[in-house]
Amino acid sequence: MELLVPIAILGVMWAVLILPQQRRVKAHKAYVESLQVGDEVVTTSGLFGTVTSLDEDRARLRIAPDVEITMARMAVARPQSAVVPADPTPEDPE
Repeated sequence: MELLVPIAILGVMWAVLILPQQRRVKAHKAYVESLQVGDEVVTTSGLFGTVTSLDEDRARLRIAPDVEITMARMAVARPQSAVVPADPTPEDPE
């Protein structure tokens, strides 16, 4: 009976902390594997770009006209459409 409480606590911690992280990692890996040339993406460092070529572990992104960078494919965080655009007109504090 004394052993049941610590096991239950570990089970709850696993369900609350570890399981969601594993799901996020699995979803990110699936997204990175599904990348295609022409996809508009955001990198983990916050760069916006368009995929111009893909290798097994590298992606080449166009981040500006005539500017391309090569980066680790896993450094692509998400599609640009998942980013909420900033409001270009700040509200007047009056």
